[in-house]
Amino acid sequence: MADSMWSTLAASLLTAAITLAGTSCQQARQDERADRAKFLDGAQATAQETSRLLYDGYNALDKLVKESDKKGWGEFSKGPWDEYLQFHRAWRQQLIAEHFKLSHYFGKNMANQLVHIDEIDIQPVDNLSSPDPCSPAGEDKDYDMAKLSTQIECYARVAAFNQDIINEDVKDRKAEELFDALESKHNTEKHVWKLLQHYDASTVSYLRRLDATLTELGVSKVTVIPSKS
Repeated sequence: MADSMWSTLAASLLTAAITLAGTSCQQARQDERADRAKFLDGAQATAQETSRLLYDGYNALDKLVKESDKKGWGEFSKGPWDEYLQFHRAWRQQLIAEHFKLSHYFGKNMANQLVHIDEIDIQPVDNLSSPDPCSPAGEDKDYDMAKLSTQIECYARVAAFNQDIINEDVKDRKAEELFDALESKHNTEKHVWKLLQHYDASTVSYLRRLDATLTELGVSKVTVIPSKS
């Protein structure tokens, strides 16, 4: 009878151990799925935040460039440019914060394409030695969306300086000098609009890469089935 009782107890303990192990394994899988779902939600939210930031930047630059038309530096600096600077300070801080989120969810390479935060305390951000003061510092591989926005803002300022030259007293100026100033202003405006178009295209390309990464991570997408009718 004792043997029977010990056998029953041993069987009960074994059953309990198996049940506990199974429960622990199931809980671990549930925790893993929960962590993965939380990660995917965070990645999606980060992609959406990045999209908003990039288009906020585009809209502010578009307004700045449009308002630089036929304005000299005095008028431009006290209105549109000052307003843009206030926007840009807050926007750049948000980009830096977004860099860390992108690095966590999408990798540092994707984060660096938004803004290179290493340059803040490691590399110089100006490019005063370049013949073109608006060209971004660093190598081509270090070009990012933050630098592109700064480049566009810089050329908008140059256009305002060019307008000052055109607006100067033309009494003692030669027609050739005026023509050169007008041509310089035209070329600057043409270039800044091309850069703005490049910003728009680069934003779309960047967001597509984020979306592709989300798909690889397993984020569900709606599949549209064409109608046969």
